Amino acid sequence: MTAETIPKWVAQEIQDAQFKDSEEWEGSGYILDINKNDRKIDVQFYEKLPEGRYIATLDVPKDTNIESLELAKVYLFKFKAFKATLSEKVVTFLKEKYALQMDNIYRFELLSLEKLDAEADVSSAPAEDEDAEE
Repeated sequence: MTAETIPKWVAQEIQDAQFKDSEEWEGSGYILDINKNDRKIDVQFYEKLPEGRYIATLDVPKDTNIESLELAKVYLFKFKAFKATLSEKVVTFLKEKYALQMDNIYRFELLSLEKLDAEADVSSAPAEDEDAEE
């Protein structure tokens, strides 16, 4: 039995996709994985992104110190989303062959990130006044 592969014409269209439309998005979440060689991070967002997913791979620009990024820490991410529309032929193929409803593909580019201190909310809460009980 051989592994089923995507036809070359489908793979070629996806590989050669022209990312034209772009918009800036913002969301909070945490880094699942860091690929230092390719300068990419996989991010789990708390909010659903406008195109429906919760996990996205972001390209990290060269001016961002990728060594300083931490896994499983909460960040606020600002990033640009680029969209490419697939041809009707590819959309139909993916729907019929794989039951995938995919009209567009996306590429995400990190613009900035800010580490959020989740513990600050707990530590900044006023301490109970022990003298109040007496």
